[in-house]
Amino acid sequence: MKRTRLFCVLLAAAMLLSLAACGKDDPKESNSLQIGDYALLYKGASIMEDSDGNDALVLTLDFTNNSKDSGSYVWSISETAMQNGAELAVATVFTDSDSYDTVIDSQFTDVAPGETLELRTAFVLADTRGDL
Repeated sequence: MKRTRLFCVLLAAAMLLSLAACGKDDPKESNSLQIGDYALLYKGASIMEDSDGNDALVLTLDFTNNSKDSGSYVWSISETAMQNGAELAVATVFTDSDSYDTVIDSQFTDVAPGETLELRTAFVLADTRGDL
């Protein structure tokens, strides 16, 4: 559990640094995290509308499985995002208005050892101006 909490803090810090450093080229900053047998690479973020019409933060990440067994992101990584001192709810953001496919569907895909999968995760924002 301590490792999970540390990951959440590190992921939030990486997101904050990445969002704050938009347009800057600083080779000292890293958008990657190594969590046990898994690696995450933060690739970008956008604000989209969730299924209830709320603003949602959608993060794009590369998930690399460096373990010896296949595994999915959702079963390997526990995530959270904080804003204004409160944990944000997971957002349901549809990829197509005619389907029930969501931006987080790829989190359930099994990733073979040594393979990388690009995926997205989404959180309902408390506001669009506050720090994460």
